[in-house]
Amino acid sequence: MKLTKIPSTCQGCLANCPVTVRVEADGDVRVEGNPACAATHGTTCPNVRIAEEQRRDPDRLLYPLRRTNPRKDRHEQPRFKRITWDEALDEIADRLMALRTRGEGHRVAFAKGRSTGIANLLMKALPDIYGTPNRLDHDSICAEAEKLATGCLDGTWDYHDYDFERVEHVIMWGTDPLVGNRMKARFLRCAPDLRRRAHVTVVSPHRSLTAEYLLRGSEDAMGGEDEAGAKADAADATDVASATSVAVAADADGDTPHRWLPVIPSTDGALACAMAHVILTEGLWNRAYAGDFAPDAPTQRFEAGMRIDEDAFAEVSTHGLVTWWNEALKDATPAWAETRCGIGANVIHETARAFAAAGPRAISWISPGVTMCARGLYAGMACYALNGLVGSIGTEGGVLRFPSIPTSALPSTEPFQDEAAREANALPPVDHRHDQGLAAAKAGKLGSYPVINAVADGILDGEPYELDTLIAYWVNWAYSCTGAQRWEEALARVPFFVHVTTSLSETSMFADIVLPARHHLFEDWGFARSRMGGISCATLEQPSVEAPGECRGDETEFPFDLAVKLAEREFDAPLRYYRSVCDPCTGAAPQNGRELGEFAVKRMLRPLWDKDGSSAREAWEAFRACGVWNSEHVVGRSDSEPVEPLPTPSGRFEFVSEKLRSLLEEYARKHDLGFDEALSTLGYEARGTLALVPHAEPPVRLGDENAFPLVLTQHRSRLSLEGRAANTERFQRLKGTDPGDEAWDDVLKLHPDDLAKLGLTSGDAVRVTSVQGSITCRAKAWDGTRPGVAAKCYGQGHWAYGRVAAADFEHGIPRGGNNNELIPAAYERVSSATARHGGLARIRVERA
Repeated sequence: MKLTKIPSTCQGCLANCPVTVRVEADGDVRVEGNPACAATHGTTCPNVRIAEEQRRDPDRLLYPLRRTNPRKDRHEQPRFKRITWDEALDEIADRLMALRTRGEGHRVAFAKGRSTGIANLLMKALPDIYGTPNRLDHDSICAEAEKLATGCLDGTWDYHDYDFERVEHVIMWGTDPLVGNRMKARFLRCAPDLRRRAHVTVVSPHRSLTAEYLLRGSEDAMGGEDEAGAKADAADATDVASATSVAVAADADGDTPHRWLPVIPSTDGALACAMAHVILTEGLWNRAYAGDFAPDAPTQRFEAGMRIDEDAFAEVSTHGLVTWWNEALKDATPAWAETRCGIGANVIHETARAFAAAGPRAISWISPGVTMCARGLYAGMACYALNGLVGSIGTEGGVLRFPSIPTSALPSTEPFQDEAAREANALPPVDHRHDQGLAAAKAGKLGSYPVINAVADGILDGEPYELDTLIAYWVNWAYSCTGAQRWEEALARVPFFVHVTTSLSETSMFADIVLPARHHLFEDWGFARSRMGGISCATLEQPSVEAPGECRGDETEFPFDLAVKLAEREFDAPLRYYRSVCDPCTGAAPQNGRELGEFAVKRMLRPLWDKDGSSAREAWEAFRACGVWNSEHVVGRSDSEPVEPLPTPSGRFEFVSEKLRSLLEEYARKHDLGFDEALSTLGYEARGTLALVPHAEPPVRLGDENAFPLVLTQHRSRLSLEGRAANTERFQRLKGTDPGDEAWDDVLKLHPDDLAKLGLTSGDAVRVTSVQGSITCRAKAWDGTRPGVAAKCYGQGHWAYGRVAAADFEHGIPRGGNNNELIPAAYERVSSATARHGGLARIRVERA
């Protein structure tokens, strides 16, 4: 079938928007939204232009390379030499077979960053069959703490959807949906209407792009894929009105206020608990959902400082409300919170009342900004629990669950495993996820996912064994992980490192072999999930153009071709497995990696396209031409509809989390600890029942306040493509559209009072130092942050990502500095998610 517009998927952010690729007469490409997608309605954000530029990046890796300099260090040139794919694969296969023959296959690790739905071709099949427990993904540096916080309360161990069309009040806790979110394209469409008719409160240490749009209505934040890009090309950073402790804007009629609450980093939990206190003491909770006092109870109201008898309150669809009050809320007055979070008591009162008045058409929306912090689990729980108080779980205008996508699995690997593989797979992995101090809880199960940032420590301390070979794709840990310097040291110690990537990066500088990968949007097979607006979509990725040079698919061709080499060395189990992934239309076995990718996609998505009585071949071709499957549209329940049970132990919204209780008790048993002792090893201050309810934990700050007087907060760039856009001119040219930032530069944004105290002026080069390290950038006066808090956008500071990303690529001089060289490696320890937010690092700023 000849297609003029080839459907694919943009994985520039976790929205995974379905797109179409139009190949121009000159061979260039144009990316547009896919009109067949019911979730996005054929729209995308302007960042698809950056993806087009990435494809033709002059610094793109085109050929396999081998390191010739055995010394590995940031200041050592790898002196890469071009080799053939056969040479690279032979070297990798020889090393894998030598380790396996010696019974040391467990010393091999396979790792991925972002990926597609067929990632298990590499990330499960190959390690399972070869025999290693080290299958490492990036979830712990993504957003797992957010899923844990909500799952502990409503049993949904996943992200949530939100009914923006009918909501009346939204609180965005660290959420900046115009910049980076799993429903960015949808929010771009909804934002004008939301600004016009709803109340929105943005809680963030810095004035985000979403806050600026709501307060000012800046057109620079909006627009479709063409017009927004054109406007942004000519735009500098948005000039907004001055804001101090709270900013308020109104629509043209003057009756729809929006607020920005510049909270002190990592104190969101105190603010949320004070709001809950107001809602309860003023009788504003949703009685139909949460319940009410028994008619004959001696106490008929919540009064500050007073404990309530649990039998006095009859709950309906919640569990543990009175316990939550007694343990965490009775003393959490707005005055108490003001001293902790920096938001005035009167503002807390007003925000809580407005939010409760909108219930159940009210949304308390949490994000990594509030949960990916040391102790962020409880802050996330406190913020999310407000939904339970106002009864907005599953309602029109409230918080929704995504519909499921009925995909099929790849074949089981078990028939292809020998005894050596099974024994190796049972060994502990190198990421310390089973150690005391990390619970690594995912979907309510301890130790269930990799703690990728702790892999660096496992490499450095050699425990539980020394890693010999590391094979990774779509990663740049030496830039993207906190405590980035540790990764440079760790990667330098790995005897044999293979990096499969589209572009050389900081991590590639420590590789022994670098292999060129296809660009997923334009050149390879895969699929992704796109979920927003009450709809879940499975969205196809397929080749639209030929890859340049000798690029091969990281999830398809690389593992298949490596399996061929292993078979030549009398280990044919991986190849036999790949040949079992047959074409569901013809039954043919794949003869190469390209066919493996296509057949795997067809097999896994078959429940979505093979129906309606048409032939399988015709049905598949029709699906290829459409490129997306849409679920039914899920809507929230109306006031007259019954409340369905939640997937929690009680079947209710749990203010006392029984699942968290079981997790903590299991962790304590596993490490032979008492309950409170377990909490201590996990770094929390709560003890007893307080540890089971949403509450405010004190912030964690690293660095003495006298030596490091400022608190660092970081935020994303609207242009970053999950940190992969810095080597494009469009990213650098439009950097000024990030609030307070400057084009082609990297700035540390300080409140004007702080800048004056330091004797600095905007534009001065400064050295920024924390207990982790130092970087240089420029200082800028900006009223979009509170005194004592310095804000810096993440995305600059690359020293090996290309000639545009770096100030001097040849000599490894970065453009500004990498935030992760300032933020130490720390964790939200129940989820074991990396603490990349919350003002963990204190800093000092000096003239450079």
